[in-house]
Amino acid sequence: MFPFSGKRQYILLLFIVSICYLLGLFLPLMNGDASHHANIALHMYQHHNYVDLIDRGKDYLDKPHLLFWLAAASYHIFGVTPFAYKLPSLLFSIAGAWATYKTGKRLYNAETGKLAALILVSSQAFILACMDVRMDAILTACIILASWQLLEATIAKKWYNAIAAALFMALGFSTKGMAGIAIPCGALFFYLLYKRDFSQLFHIKWVIVALCTIVFMLPVLYCYYLQFDLHPEKEIRGMNHISGIQFILWGQNIERLEGENWGGGKKDYFFYFHTLLWAFLPWALLAYYAAASRIKNLWVTKFAFAKNAEAFTIGTIVFVFILISASRFQLPHYLNIIFPFLAVLTAAKLVELDDQHGYRKILNVISRLQISISLLMVILIAVLYIWFFPVHIALVCTLALAALLFICWCTFSRQKPLSKITAVSVTGIALVNIILNGFFYPQLLRYEGGLNLAKLSREKQIDPADVYYYNTYNFAFDFDTEHLAPTFSLEEIINKSGRAYWLLTDAPGLDSLKQSQVPVAETIESEHFHITRLKLAFLNPATRPKTLDRLYLLKISP
Repeated sequence: MFPFSGKRQYILLLFIVSICYLLGLFLPLMNGDASHHANIALHMYQHHNYVDLIDRGKDYLDKPHLLFWLAAASYHIFGVTPFAYKLPSLLFSIAGAWATYKTGKRLYNAETGKLAALILVSSQAFILACMDVRMDAILTACIILASWQLLEATIAKKWYNAIAAALFMALGFSTKGMAGIAIPCGALFFYLLYKRDFSQLFHIKWVIVALCTIVFMLPVLYCYYLQFDLHPEKEIRGMNHISGIQFILWGQNIERLEGENWGGGKKDYFFYFHTLLWAFLPWALLAYYAAASRIKNLWVTKFAFAKNAEAFTIGTIVFVFILISASRFQLPHYLNIIFPFLAVLTAAKLVELDDQHGYRKILNVISRLQISISLLMVILIAVLYIWFFPVHIALVCTLALAALLFICWCTFSRQKPLSKITAVSVTGIALVNIILNGFFYPQLLRYEGGLNLAKLSREKQIDPADVYYYNTYNFAFDFDTEHLAPTFSLEEIINKSGRAYWLLTDAPGLDSLKQSQVPVAETIESEHFHITRLKLAFLNPATRPKTLDRLYLLKISP
């Protein structure tokens, strides 16, 4: 049934995994980085200021403009909605998957390219990046797009490939700084170094690529210049006389590596090794195997060039792993930028094993491994969901049972091992994310106090312009009400006169207002938990009530 090289199975698996992305596209934004970034874009949209990055009334230095520009443009087309904020990242991810396919095809063959694209779009953190949208989806796409075009400029030697590479590197830079340039250039360097093609390393066209990249970077650099370099009096995180251009070209990278301004602590050199186990599910163990196999082969051959091998992927993977593992500021989503390279490397190893009859035993072992992982994922997500949130049980069990039956059917079918591997792996991870995006996160968001209060404020027809913060703030509330509410101090509240207004505060804030005898005419409250920082005590229904805080929307009558 459906050999992997056939279009039907490939299209079917892509369709199944696309359901995860569509479900995630319409989920509300959590009170974290996603809603924070969405609000910076909201400020752009509402004030028609596309030069300055403003975060809750203060200058924002940390990340460049591209995500915010794209989100603001999307707001103009679709309105201020989670869909509008997430759509640009999803479109870039689709382009990144296409670039991964083309890279695998160029380095190996069409089958490797197709499998690499499928591996990428069905990896857990890649799916998550299109639901909980930060910079990573766009950055990952720009990096592989730029790397692919640099590869094409080297092999096909077309002028437009060089220009496209410069454009995508500049877009990567405009998303999250110099990583968008350094990683594609590193990939090309490892590719040419392995081939001993030293003449290409110093070809004049790279000067043209560099110049074009600088030209394409100018809009972001100029905005940083206008916002920071022309205003040395501005103070950010205790610093003044800040050069925005110098920061984004150099300072940002040093800050992240040192971690001093970001709460970084002791380096964990193995953090990303164990993080990859869940982030690249269901392909993580195969990725380790493919990487170890390639490194071993390079060592045994003393890095001698072989026709069917390359260092484009493994060189980039090792380089990035070393770099981010040496950082004092480590976050799981930093791994996303190497996923396209891991996908190509893993796909190449699987296709190599499939093409050579002597390796069929290894493929059969891998097949059993992936079947076991998929069965475990399906059973575990169904059981945990039913335990954590015992609602929609019949529907969740039906979906899980269907996935289990399909995986079992594949196990005993006469498909090729590689076809089994892809079918069961994609089915398993798709079911996990259908449950997560379709059931788990919607239940989780019931405990997002900012979203609950935003809904209640609409029901009571409270004007968002009359709402202020005291002792807390909530990005999700701001985005859902489409209003960036300012913060009041206790002194401002006590001294404020005029008509009634509303305060959004937490429990300590409410106690403070009572002690100061601030007149509260009406109280609206909601349970609240910081759902981007899940704990077992919260997920366990028996202990959940003890973990919940409360947010309050208070009507103040001066």
